[in-house]
Amino acid sequence: MALTEHRPFSPRVSRRLLAGAALLLALLLAGAAVLLSGTSAKADTTTPATGTGWVRVGHLSPDTKSVDVRLTAFSGGQVVYELDNVTYGQVSPYKELPVGSYTVAMTAAGASPTAKPLIGASITVASGKPITVVAYGKNSNLKTTVFEDDLTPPAADQSRIRLVQAATVVKDVSVATSTGSVLAKDAPYGSASGYASVGAGPWTLDLTSSTNKKIKSAVDVNLASGSITTLFVLDNASGGVTIVPVVDSAATTTTPVGGVQTGGGYEALHPQVDLFSSGDVQPFVGVN
Repeated sequence: MALTEHRPFSPRVSRRLLAGAALLLALLLAGAAVLLSGTSAKADTTTPATGTGWVRVGHLSPDTKSVDVRLTAFSGGQVVYELDNVTYGQVSPYKELPVGSYTVAMTAAGASPTAKPLIGASITVASGKPITVVAYGKNSNLKTTVFEDDLTPPAADQSRIRLVQAATVVKDVSVATSTGSVLAKDAPYGSASGYASVGAGPWTLDLTSSTNKKIKSAVDVNLASGSITTLFVLDNASGGVTIVPVVDSAATTTTPVGGVQTGGGYEALHPQVDLFSSGDVQPFVGVN
């Protein structure tokens, strides 16, 4: 019987196989790196934001009765802020909240928490940012809007002031100091003006309208050095307008101060301000 000779593998073939295996391994490793990189990038974009912001709420609808206000987190559905029996012209203190999305719902005062809201809105709280959420307009055409507040400290011996035009009886308003310095010019209904710098101290502020010459109002304020104030222009009981000043931030605090309050709030800091001369705007009492 003839013997068959078995030859060893050729070294050349072995090298080719090894080179191919190495190339395949390199390609697999490169593909895995790309997949891991994509996964990491995707994970980065979905990392929850951190930090806190501030929210306050205002009832600026002249013919809407008292309301209860609730802020509810989108995530988890937890009620994070409640205000009871908020009446026309009241602006709440700021509430510090984690960044994220929330719903704001206003229901008739005393109604069940499950009652249908008179109006609602979705808001976003951003890190380090204060906002003011208001319901305004007549009850038949109730609206909400969010104003971004700027609490950048003013220069030394200065204050900063702006205007929110929420009076339904006039299309636009202008406010100037008794010395002629214009703080807001032709501010349209439903808007907030920019902030103006004013020297600290007592001022008389005069309100007029270019579209209704009969509309006039005035308020005396004593602006503390380093303070930031919003003037809310509202309807009064006699068919005209009234000005309600609210301190947004004071030099003595590290976080926003908040709304019209009794006791240690705005009236205590600024006793010269006639906040409620019209007789139809009452101090705010909030329930945290």
